[in-house]
Amino acid sequence: MAHQDIDNELRLDAYLKHWWSTTFNRPLKDPILLSYTTEELLYEYYERIERQLAEQVQAEQETDKIDNKKIQDTLDWAEKEEQAELNQLNKKQGNKEFTKEYLDPMDDPANKEWVEKQLEDAKKLYGEDFGEDIDTDFGEVTDGTET
Repeated sequence: MAHQDIDNELRLDAYLKHWWSTTFNRPLKDPILLSYTTEELLYEYYERIERQLAEQVQAEQETDKIDNKKIQDTLDWAEKEEQAELNQLNKKQGNKEFTKEYLDPMDDPANKEWVEKQLEDAKKLYGEDFGEDIDTDFGEVTDGTET
C-alpha cells in the first residue's frame, strides 16, 4: 500500500483505513473504523493534518518569540555594560558624565579637529581647492555624472 499510487476510490479507502488504524492503534476490523465512510475518513485525515500544521506554526512562533527576547536581553545587557565601561573610562579621565553622542566618531571634537588639520595640510600641499569636489552626502549613490 505504501508504494502504490492512490488513483481510485478503493485505494483511497484502503489507505485511509490503514492510516486511521495506525494513527489510533486500532485493528482494521475495529467496529468504529468500519462505521466510517470514505468521506468521513478523509475529513479525519485532513483535519488531523491541519491541527498538526497549526501546532507546528504555533510552536515556531513561540520559539521565535523566545529567541527575539533572548536577543533583546543580550543587546540590552551589552548596552548597559558598554555604558558602564564608558563611564568608568570617563571617570579615569576626569571628565563629566560620558554620553552616547561621543560613541559616534564623527561627533568627537578631537576627531573633527584632526580632520580639519589634515585638510589644512593637504591644501598646503595640493592647492586651496583640494577636497572641494568631494561629495559628503552619502544618502544617495550616483554614478558620478551630473544630470
